[in-house]
Amino acid sequence: MPKLAIMLFIWSALTLAEPVKLVTGPDYAPYTDPSLPEGGLAAALVKKVMKQARLPYELEWRPWSNGYSSTLKGAYTGTFPYMSTPERRKLFNYSDPLFVLEIRVFALEGSHLDGTKLETLAGKRYCHPLGWAYLKQIEIMIKKGLLHPIRPYDMSACIRLLAEDKADFIITDQKQGKESIANLAKKLPQIPVPVGGIIETITLHLITPINHPKAREFLMQFNQALQEVHQQQ
Repeated sequence: MPKLAIMLFIWSALTLAEPVKLVTGPDYAPYTDPSLPEGGLAAALVKKVMKQARLPYELEWRPWSNGYSSTLKGAYTGTFPYMSTPERRKLFNYSDPLFVLEIRVFALEGSHLDGTKLETLAGKRYCHPLGWAYLKQIEIMIKKGLLHPIRPYDMSACIRLLAEDKADFIITDQKQGKESIANLAKKLPQIPVPVGGIIETITLHLITPINHPKAREFLMQFNQALQEVHQQQ
């Protein structure tokens, strides 16, 4: 093989083997946080899937809103874990589900709040981190002025505000909420608890921008490997 052809072949192979750039965010225990073992359950699963797919990758940690917007602009092939919303569906393609979550209200004991009974939430201070999606019924209440939203950068801040009686409730996955509260318990004046019933069952996904040139092919490979990993568990 001529020397030039060999060099072109090597260059092509290296180009195909360029790492897939992924990003996730902190303070979402037990799913993602750089301080957790393997970066949390979602990070560990994505790493396992990428290994199964034999795809080289780079994983970065950024604030949620920053990682989301950077992915949308093409700086990353994908970001995770995200729930599905109509707005995001216009901008991103979704992987098969990574996890199934049970969403509940967390508040202080004796609050008598229940996300399945929206009238109990009316007029209350709702803490919701920047970059997190609203549940549809909660978004409608905010637009009608029935809730007073508080928007810190992460869930830990929301939990502290709730414990200090500077917010009335948060909404999150049952497992995520309990784990995050347990991690902060020694620093909290009061311990928030899940109240009322399960509002909704949702799924978390890896998402890729619709306009990213390599995203569709990557998502096909990712979903195949994800299915194989789930079958092995």
